[in-house]
Amino acid sequence: MRSTRWKIFGFVAAGLISLSLPGSTTAQGPDPDRPVYDSSAQVYISVGELIERLAGADVVYVGETHTDYAHHLAQLEILEGLHRLNPRLIMGWEMFHSSQQPLLDAYTGGWQPEVECLDAIYWEETWGHPYPYYKPLLDYARDSHVRVFGLNAPRSVVRGVRTEGEEGLVEDLAYWLPAGFWDRINIDTEAYYKEWFFETARHSPDVTDELMELMFWSQTAWNEIMAWNIVKAFNVIPEAGVQVVVIVGSGHAVFGQGIPTRVALLRKDLEQVVVMPHTSNDVMPLDEIREEELAREGDYIWFVRPARDPPGLQRSEPPAMPPPAVRPLF
Repeated sequence: MRSTRWKIFGFVAAGLISLSLPGSTTAQGPDPDRPVYDSSAQVYISVGELIERLAGADVVYVGETHTDYAHHLAQLEILEGLHRLNPRLIMGWEMFHSSQQPLLDAYTGGWQPEVECLDAIYWEETWGHPYPYYKPLLDYARDSHVRVFGLNAPRSVVRGVRTEGEEGLVEDLAYWLPAGFWDRINIDTEAYYKEWFFETARHSPDVTDELMELMFWSQTAWNEIMAWNIVKAFNVIPEAGVQVVVIVGSGHAVFGQGIPTRVALLRKDLEQVVVMPHTSNDVMPLDEIREEELAREGDYIWFVRPARDPPGLQRSEPPAMPPPAVRPLF
């Protein structure tokens, strides 16, 4: 897998104003509205060509910023395109726990209504971000019988890793961690990932070096658990040609590290590809993007534009200011 770097990016739907895109050299030609930068070849390609290339991978990570609807629409586009090419495609989701698998199977199998499923998995408590962002993906999975695997663990697990450490973590929480986890907190192949994580954490107020180290333990626990469940999906469905599309926050796959690094420790034979979107109203000319860190933040960087909120999204209104009790003096 090619090395990748990261920022939190967004995916966007089609149908937008065209842009001039200098320097493209692909035969197919990129969509000037939504070009994809191939960070290895250092050229722009089309979304269609991207999907064709992704079809050859065992695991495809499609990053997201959780509350940007455009990300999820583009995830849906990749899902639909790859599923047309491979009916054995399955999905791995950060948003669900592996313990919720029977409920996910009941929903995508058409045996359980959406409302009942959301109530049963405690969506608000388990994930918390508004469901309308994810509805198109889950609707497609249900209607097309694409199996969805929960990759995550309860938040109490990663919180316990940070607050209790190896010795203090209770057995019920330690159960979720793959064997040998504590010996793999720091590995050489994630040196840059850890550096990025610390640099990001430093932007938060009152974060000490000690706390950043503990926070990295939590991040590593998340990544290890999700990696283990990705590999488990290949064991649960041992058919040839199975492909896993992973729906996950961008920070879990940046630089091809995080989850991909941990998957590689378990299954070196799996080909993994990371797609990172970049939401922008403009597209960089090739001679500029080649000089930017952005060009190295994913195997493929998808330049996309902002999208409107999803149908059914209810944003809370700021509280109205009460009228003054007395007339202002000025």
